[in-house]
Amino acid sequence: MKFVLNNYHRNISDEEFITDVRNTAMKLNKNTLTGEEYNKYGTYHSSSLTRRFGSWKVVLEKCGLETKGHNFKYALTDEDVIADLKRVAAIYQSLSLTAKEYSKYGKYHSSTLIRRYGTWNAILKLAGMELNLNRNFSKEEMFEEIERVWVMLGRQPTTTDIKNGISTFSLQSYARRFGGWRSALQAFVDYINTEETEAVEDVALIENSTTSNKNKSVAEKIAIPRKTSRDINLRLRFIVMQRDNFKCCACGASPATTPGVELHIDHIIPWSKGGETTIDNLQTLCSKCNLGKSDLL
Repeated sequence: MKFVLNNYHRNISDEEFITDVRNTAMKLNKNTLTGEEYNKYGTYHSSSLTRRFGSWKVVLEKCGLETKGHNFKYALTDEDVIADLKRVAAIYQSLSLTAKEYSKYGKYHSSTLIRRYGTWNAILKLAGMELNLNRNFSKEEMFEEIERVWVMLGRQPTTTDIKNGISTFSLQSYARRFGGWRSALQAFVDYINTEETEAVEDVALIENSTTSNKNKSVAEKIAIPRKTSRDINLRLRFIVMQRDNFKCCACGASPATTPGVELHIDHIIPWSKGGETTIDNLQTLCSKCNLGKSDLL
């Protein structure tokens, strides 16, 4: 399985966008849509439409759909946000915070605050805290961050996502390292695809050394001598989660729909019982289901 970047939607007309939103609402038999619903059932992504029309409220209005019942504004006061940021900063004993650090202990989710204030640095400035400074990060660190954001969103991140502060690194940081955001995504995909070839070769080696392995019992499979390391690297982690649609295989939980969900990669046949670190023996589980599975073993 090869991964490719999404096509740009610059050539899509306003009418095509509007028609697709209307058709999606009709398919769901609803007179309104949330961005999350459209992302799940529509042809494009809500971020593409909000970039084109300015906001999701405007999209709904242009489509003739209801806007009532949507929380387009936030009741939080600046004082609420400032107090909570300082509370979380005290936990870390730090004069600054990343969006990821805040989301772990904050009362609100970082994405909620970013939608209100525009960028994460704007939030830090409001609270009188030190801004996140850029440094010369390695490619590996940036690939890991792209993977984290991709998994959290459940889709390919856009420049708008990065501008909104969802990433630890700024667009300027990616531009300095790769020449631009699109180039950063291409480098990440090339890395995953190159490493994927090695993963497929690893699987082939095991399958060739174990004739009719699929027809053997679990007991026979786990008796096979070790062929792989226990460690699950960035390549395998991303490939497995992409295959599983960035959702828990047990309960369906996803960081894209439920903030705070953490996905793990789990050995189906446990490593302790002879399971190998191969694509067909790995699955995506949320932290709760993974812990639950451990309790049963």
